[in-house]
Amino acid sequence: MFRICFISLFILAGCRSTQVVDLNSVALNTSGPVAINVKSFGGIVTILADPEVSGVIVSANQHEEGLGSVPVARLYMDCSTYVENGPIGETVYVVATCEDDPLHTVTANIVIRARDIHGVTVDNERGDIIARGISGPVNIQTRDGNVLIVTPLVMNDQVLVENRRGDIVYRVRSESSGLIDATAINGEATLDLRNGNAVILPGSSGDHLSARFNDGLNPLTMRTVEGNIRIHVVPDPVGSEPMFTAEWISW
Repeated sequence: MFRICFISLFILAGCRSTQVVDLNSVALNTSGPVAINVKSFGGIVTILADPEVSGVIVSANQHEEGLGSVPVARLYMDCSTYVENGPIGETVYVVATCEDDPLHTVTANIVIRARDIHGVTVDNERGDIIARGISGPVNIQTRDGNVLIVTPLVMNDQVLVENRRGDIVYRVRSESSGLIDATAINGEATLDLRNGNAVILPGSSGDHLSARFNDGLNPLTMRTVEGNIRIHVVPDPVGSEPMFTAEWISW
């Protein structure tokens, strides 16, 4: 298990200030594809498949929002990482906790990079989750943030994403398959299929999508409240990804 020391800096933006405490990166020795399992008290979790990385690199920093003044640099969070061997390979665990934050002004920014990522599990109390270049089963839970899954790889495994007050975007290759059960309360659930076949199943409406694409039986279950669900099955999910969308603006 690894833990980290820190350096601090602060950012001023208008009348708000943020104290950033950088924790040292940790390099883990792994072999072959790894599964990623993250549990965080809140903040941004980014999981990236990076072909130039050897093993797994975990970086983290703490953000503390100032309430009328610049916060004093102090480490409130604890971040630990470890690797477990299982029957189908190695799993990298990242656990971020914060025991002393009664005003909920502290969040963690966690970035995980590995050459091959097969399987992602994230339990985030609040904040954005970004997963790029992954494959395998997905289980993601968060609130008050957006979930973005983009990969050039074929996805034919089970996917479960649950969110509240945020969007879900799922962009995968045309050869992928799935049995969609997507509900966006007070939002929209849509499927953009450029290649292959799809059948819209009974019970679908503007905020609920029940469909099967490419004859898939693997469940794609997505839930959000006060947000939209966008599923894109396209030839080039990474290259055709829009640089900017108004749905991600938060005032």
